[in-house]
Amino acid sequence: MTHNYLITGPEQFFVDRAMAEIKSNLSQLGPFDQTTIEVNDELARGDLTAIASPTLLGGNRLLMIEGSEALEESLVDEILAIAMSNDEELWLVFRHRDGRKNRKLLTELKEICEQVEANEIKDSRGYKAFVVDEVARYKRKISPDAVDALRTSLGDDLGLLAGAINQITASTTGNISLEMVAQYFDGIAQLRAYHVTDPLWAGDLTQALEKFRWLVLHDGAGANIQVVAALASDLRTMVKIMGAQPGQRDNEIAAQIGMPGNMAWKVPKLRAIARGWKPSALAYFTNRLAEIDAQIKGSAAGAGLDENARTAVVEKFLIDIARR
Repeated sequence: MTHNYLITGPEQFFVDRAMAEIKSNLSQLGPFDQTTIEVNDELARGDLTAIASPTLLGGNRLLMIEGSEALEESLVDEILAIAMSNDEELWLVFRHRDGRKNRKLLTELKEICEQVEANEIKDSRGYKAFVVDEVARYKRKISPDAVDALRTSLGDDLGLLAGAINQITASTTGNISLEMVAQYFDGIAQLRAYHVTDPLWAGDLTQALEKFRWLVLHDGAGANIQVVAALASDLRTMVKIMGAQPGQRDNEIAAQIGMPGNMAWKVPKLRAIARGWKPSALAYFTNRLAEIDAQIKGSAAGAGLDENARTAVVEKFLIDIARR
């Protein structure tokens, strides 16, 4: 019995995970030899057969064909014959990055291989789904705001997200909440200012003030600057989003307005919030925030304010936004 695997798609994280699982399964049978072939123009007929052939001493072998989409037609029959050779010691992995190329081979491989999809994640919805699915691998659930917290803290690097989820599920029980994420990353990725601004935009002033005071308690003077910066960023972004064309995708709008790709998930949230603002109110609070920013950073207007007074200024601004 042969062991044939087909990995399709360009996302390296999923490829690495699939290969780790294959190697783990194979290692349970004992030692094995591993060979990787990168398909190129120098690959001649007979080379694949020679590489895939058993050694004199026998034993399990893992052969990975990287870039099978580039395999010349003259070599397709050869590799298919190897895959169907019933060599019980041969574990064969095909990496087919582009499904638009070499479709004949791809169709044949799908008939004789166990398939693993390594599709690229292209938008915010996909990254959210990845986090939720990754947590589900540990038979756990995660709240939407905790998903956003992880992504903002770590970005959209799949390896980092998967590693964080592995660690947090090992260290906690029950559903993963925003509070768990904030507590777990304390000292690694401090409770961010978006923990204040997100509930504020959602209309939960009590939660926003609670998080702001927590942030002040832990970050001191830095809290005011962080929150004002987050508010300024969101307000400016809302102004830009209001000018976006209807029907544009989140990542397209993010690119158009200069928002980092890993923050594109905020576009639909800020777009929804902006709909509830009159342009004149948005302009007023944006201008007022610029004045507050100068105050807390020690301009002439804020020269007589100690840190407690500056915190009070920021807190009053939060209240004014919520009650606008």
